Amino acid sequence: MFMPKRNSSNRCLFWILGGILLLLGAGRELFAETRLFSFTTSKGLTVKVLQDNNMPFIHAQLHIFLEGNAQNYTSWAISQLTVMNMFVRELNSPPSNLLGMLQRQGNDYQVEQNPEYIKISMNFLPDRLAAFPKLLKEIFYYQSFHLKKFNQSRENFWSLYSKNKDWRKEMAFLLAYQQIVGNFYFKGLLFQEFVNKINLAQLRSFLLKTFRPDNAILIIKGKINPYFILGMIEKDLPQPSPQPAKAKKEEITINASRKVFVLNVNSPELPAIYWFDTAPAVTEANYLPYFIGNFTLFGFPGGRIYKSEKNQFLMAGYKVNTEAYFLKNFTIFCNYLRLNYNDLENFLLLVDQERRKFAVQPIERKEYLDALNFYIGRAQIDTNRFDFGLQGEIDRFHAKSSGSLPARIGTELFQEVSINRVVQVMDEQMGNRHKSGGKEKGVVVLIGNAALILNNLKILKPDTIELLTD
Repeated sequence: MFMPKRNSSNRCLFWILGGILLLLGAGRELFAETRLFSFTTSKGLTVKVLQDNNMPFIHAQLHIFLEGNAQNYTSWAISQLTVMNMFVRELNSPPSNLLGMLQRQGNDYQVEQNPEYIKISMNFLPDRLAAFPKLLKEIFYYQSFHLKKFNQSRENFWSLYSKNKDWRKEMAFLLAYQQIVGNFYFKGLLFQEFVNKINLAQLRSFLLKTFRPDNAILIIKGKINPYFILGMIEKDLPQPSPQPAKAKKEEITINASRKVFVLNVNSPELPAIYWFDTAPAVTEANYLPYFIGNFTLFGFPGGRIYKSEKNQFLMAGYKVNTEAYFLKNFTIFCNYLRLNYNDLENFLLLVDQERRKFAVQPIERKEYLDALNFYIGRAQIDTNRFDFGLQGEIDRFHAKSSGSLPARIGTELFQEVSINRVVQVMDEQMGNRHKSGGKEKGVVVLIGNAALILNNLKILKPDTIELLTD
């Protein structure tokens, strides 16, 4: 009697989930009014137009890729100073054409940088669309470098860099990325010392080699005539200079053996802990199983770290936040929170313990369904975001040589991320097969008063880096 009842329950669960997915598929059709147009201009710029006639404004993102050999600390400082001199509003004396054009466009823009690309995003009203191609031209062929502004950017680098951003998380991510792919941002400890070595000619050279239409992708969404904007871009963008020869770029090798770092920052705030794990690229079928496993571990309030028998001393009142960095060849999950100094090591040991349990206590059906429900619900919510669909086009741009992306919501989702597949992937990522030479994987960065942090780490032996922000 027991077996038929279980099979009946499983069949019922399957059909219920299938019905939910069909409804979600129908729901996505309601948002399918957005039409995609793809172009490549004669200058080599890839353009994606997401036509959405219901948007009252236009959202645009320009991604400029930092291709080439492994970056070092100096190359990172050069790219940061270049972006500052071009886009920081405080550095507009003497005035630059670019900042003037951005102000007339609406002045609603932001610039972000990670080790793989610089992203310039902006919002503006439809009646300013005709001026947008001229703004693109000014970005690609910037001529307003000025020695006075450059000297100010070097002297005030930290205050300009850290303004209006979570610079601790960004520093932690850069350090983790360095450990994962072998790029050495933190070759030295005296940050300002490296910045002072940069000269203005290096910024101009970086701009000529990197800010090129054939090294970028533009995604623009809103009430747009795609052929009009394409014609304007073709008209306004001049032919780029000949592409300089590029050294052959080596394939990225993931090297995420466990390391714990402490960044020393003189601050009265509670220390921050950032736990980084590598995961498959979002374009790969194993991304979703990994997402489900990470949610099962850290997701609030049902994650395993909150339910662990050893969590009473630690997790009451704490919540772990999770972000994903979608890179070209892989994904980095960042789980982070602030803790009391005396709870730091307990938290790290707790996570280690619960990760190892995946090998002997695989993900249960309820955990699996909770995580899948969260993912599907989040995807449906995101369809209401004005920038929904843009990340997908970036993923497709990176995956164009490897075929189409796997479906992320639809009737095939259940088979794609079956619970058996999730268990297998998590054994590879966090279980027995995750270990290499007996060592756990993952990069942990602790930021705060290094002396207090080290006094509270009795078992772990971290590397210490002093991050000077003065």
